[in-house]
Amino acid sequence: MERDSPDRDRFEDGKGDTELRDFGLYLLRLPRIVYLLGAAILVVSLFWGGSQPFAVGLFPAPYDKLAHSLYFATLSLLLWFGTGGKWPVLLFVAVSAIGGLDELHQATLPGRQAGFYDFLTDTVAAGLIIAALAKYKTSLAELRYGKNVS
Repeated sequence: MERDSPDRDRFEDGKGDTELRDFGLYLLRLPRIVYLLGAAILVVSLFWGGSQPFAVGLFPAPYDKLAHSLYFATLSLLLWFGTGGKWPVLLFVAVSAIGGLDELHQATLPGRQAGFYDFLTDTVAAGLIIAALAKYKTSLAELRYGKNVS
């Protein structure tokens, strides 16, 4: 955004939308399709990049768990914003399924191996991010409307 845009002034004055003020990021104003496209790129890169020879031993233990958790947390975040936070259970199932499919895919690749703890890390990361975002969304609704919106 340009420096002199009215939206920027409203944001800096603290009179903008509560969500934008709380996050403090203009990135949240991107169209949902941008987030969904980002998630699709991540998933394609996971399966394509994971099948490349350089992927063997790319992240040694225990850093592989950190890579799994960051990747699947980011994927969950992109899908959350891409869907507007609707269907959190479906998002969790979808991200967990992608993690499971990734592990099955790794089992078929030379030099790679599937791991239950990798899948568990993927699932826990997705669950924590989605639960935190769902709680945040509920808390914002309670603050904004003064009632319990579950």
